Amino acid sequence: MIYGVGMLDSALTWDYASALLQNEFLDMVLKVVGGIQVSEANIAYDVIKDVGPAGEFITHDHTYNNFKRLSQTNLMNRNTRENWEADGSPDIVELAYEKSLDILKNYKPTPRPKIFRKSWTGSTLNSKKL
Repeated sequence: MIYGVGMLDSALTWDYASALLQNEFLDMVLKVVGGIQVSEANIAYDVIKDVGPAGEFITHDHTYNNFKRLSQTNLMNRNTRENWEADGSPDIVELAYEKSLDILKNYKPTPRPKIFRKSWTGSTLNSKKL
């Protein structure tokens, strides 16, 4: 359990942008500590054989089809500085606030399965009788 995401000022304040940024950082940490899954598909022995000892993997279809699994970001810009500046040098904190406002405005939660909704309603009704 990771505690304190988005909290500021000794947990007296909560900040949406801070929560989104910290969530992105924690996603990366969890990816790293989760280790590398070893399987025939991930090892890609056939690709290693195909490329050979002096070859390169970057242009191989297997690399292209799998590289995005390594790390995906929503807020951090992985472009070169030149491209980042050409895009107007967007500030990551401002992007996080924009994203948080978008979530608050447009997020539509997936309804809980009926069995949970029914028991929750029952609990609410029972508590009102007390």
